Amino acid sequence: MSDETEMKKVMSYLIGYRIGGQMLGQMLPGVQAEDLVGELLGRGLVEGLAGKPDRGIINEQADECQRQFIAMLQERSNARGRENLEKGRKYMEENGRREGVVTTESGLQYEVLVPGGDVKYDAAVHGDAPTAEVMYKGTLVDGTVFDQSRQPVKFNIRQVIPGFTEALKLMPVGAKWRVTIPSNLAYGANGPGQIGPNSTLIFEMELLGLEK
Repeated sequence: MSDETEMKKVMSYLIGYRIGGQMLGQMLPGVQAEDLVGELLGRGLVEGLAGKPDRGIINEQADECQRQFIAMLQERSNARGRENLEKGRKYMEENGRREGVVTTESGLQYEVLVPGGDVKYDAAVHGDAPTAEVMYKGTLVDGTVFDQSRQPVKFNIRQVIPGFTEALKLMPVGAKWRVTIPSNLAYGANGPGQIGPNSTLIFEMELLGLEK
């Protein structure tokens, strides 16, 4: 086997692996490895690059197959959404009864871990869309970590999910809270990736700074 042949084999696998891990889930949310035939997936990728489709596969039945496949993914997403909604409802019901947990009018829940100082969001001082500096860790109700800052991050508080914005507007600078965000204040039915539809989110978040 020549070095060039080995190189092509390795790179073919790496490209396919990256497409599967990074792009496929965005193109078809909810698709799973067992939904696909690996050999044909690879063929489709190569023949798509070459612009030479297999007309024995892409024929008058292809549109109907695609419709059925999308319907299967949608039903799977709907079922997962119903399950996540019920899990979140039960979690927030129990969490809301815990001592120290405050439930706001919107349904957001928070628990103060570190009180922080006297400076809080003030529209007259910080404007309508201030920049917050934050450290955070986001988990699902089963404890799965879906996002975590490795160092302080800055962002416009209007450019995040509504529950995150509400918490930042309530927190004093220097405070650390444990915030539970119901799905309607998070991503709703459009929860990306491992978050999934209708998921309740839990954030441990520390507000380090707030500026106009």
